[in-house]
Amino acid sequence: MKIIQSFAQFEEGSPYLQHHNKPDYVYLSLYCFLLSQITVKKLYGDFTMFCNRKAYDSMLRYIPYDNVQIMENHNKFKMWSMYKVDVMRVINDDFIHLDPDVSIFSKVLDPFINGECDVMVQDIVPFEDNRLKKFVFDNIDFFAETKILTKPFDGRAFSCGTVGIKKFAQEYYFKGVEVLQEGMEKRGLDHIDAPTLVLEEQLLYLIACENFFSIQEIIPTELITEYGIMDGGDRIGYLHIWRGVKYRRHIIDMIRKKIFFDFPEYYDTVLKYEREVLSKFNFFPHFKLPMLYG
Repeated sequence: MKIIQSFAQFEEGSPYLQHHNKPDYVYLSLYCFLLSQITVKKLYGDFTMFCNRKAYDSMLRYIPYDNVQIMENHNKFKMWSMYKVDVMRVINDDFIHLDPDVSIFSKVLDPFINGECDVMVQDIVPFEDNRLKKFVFDNIDFFAETKILTKPFDGRAFSCGTVGIKKFAQEYYFKGVEVLQEGMEKRGLDHIDAPTLVLEEQLLYLIACENFFSIQEIIPTELITEYGIMDGGDRIGYLHIWRGVKYRRHIIDMIRKKIFFDFPEYYDTVLKYEREVLSKFNFFPHFKLPMLYG
């Protein structure tokens, strides 16, 4: 079982801030990425980070990964999460991929590593919260003709902040990616809502349903229903600082404090990065520099 992470840096910055014209904010990702590296290594030992050269040279070289694999990104910004799929394709073994903004504080990966499940995901997105379902319902004949999904569709999807796929199941998924991506490109990606997430998360759910894959959820549905995704994850020692949340000042302060008090041996990394990289920007103009950089 191989544990991996991946990150490709685009000139356009973060896909979570693409409508705010703040491309430099991607550099604030260092905080949650460092916390992820610390916690994953503490619980599961060495793992490999795959990244493009731009990401490594500008940010990831400050994080003390044991293994870094440079793999260039050939995807357009609109298809940003396909870099993750490209990385998963080259593993050729059972794997677990954690997004670099995921931190773990208990051995939540053990049930998949030691068990018989075919696929592990962060959680299953219910019908009412799944923005990707419309594409499937609108193209249900295509999915049936290509044998991606011949069974009834219940409108749900996977959330893949963390995803594990056993080797035999990967063949079905990656073939499905090829077929669906070709079909989506012929239709025109500009007219599809979140095409990259359709290929990454929605498709894997369809493949799992079609092929009777057994599924392991990290955050059980009942926990999310009762407490929400963040609090539910916190109760089992799982934290996904997703989307634009990672760029909020109070979240960054919380991560800095967590590293300072719980992992002080890594705090010099934070200070070095702030001094050499973040000091070039003015992310929080209402605060004097010592409050962020000292």
